Amino acid sequence: MNVIAVLVLVLLAYGGKKLFGESGGEAPGPNAPAATGRQDSPAKTPSAKAPALAPAPDEKSKADPPGLLRGAAAIERAFARRQSDLIVEVEARVKHVLPDDNDGSRHQRFILTLPGGRTVLVAHNIDLAPRVPGLSKGDRVVVRGEYEWSEKGGVLHWTHHDPRGRHPEGWIEHEGKRYR
Repeated sequence: MNVIAVLVLVLLAYGGKKLFGESGGEAPGPNAPAATGRQDSPAKTPSAKAPALAPAPDEKSKADPPGLLRGAAAIERAFARRQSDLIVEVEARVKHVLPDDNDGSRHQRFILTLPGGRTVLVAHNIDLAPRVPGLSKGDRVVVRGEYEWSEKGGVLHWTHHDPRGRHPEGWIEHEGKRYR
């Protein structure tokens, strides 16, 4: 055997896993981290995460969900295109406060008038989030939730946290407090 072949065999036997990846047969790619000779701590598994707690009603969000659309223009575009399942945030005025929907999950319901005049129903799940107290016609609110298209203007729902942590959280802001 020549010297190079022996050297390759020695490298594979003693340092192959660190130099050539876990399988020992592949060279690291151009974007692979440099070998440091130290062992990194084991990666955390999803099961090692602490359970998520529902945020306090007035706690502010720290990060926006991917794909968040802001403003009435986003809802106008979604309405014109008959789009649904969009995470939106909009500031608007309360046009009507409706009776709660108590069939299945309970929802506080009200209609918003967007700056352009379009109306949107808000269905706020009060089994998962606190009721927005003292909500009245003419009040200014900011709502973050999921927009669903309808011929009447659409519905905003998911205005609360997701206890399973799979859906972007929503909220309603009224008089300086957030309810989720």
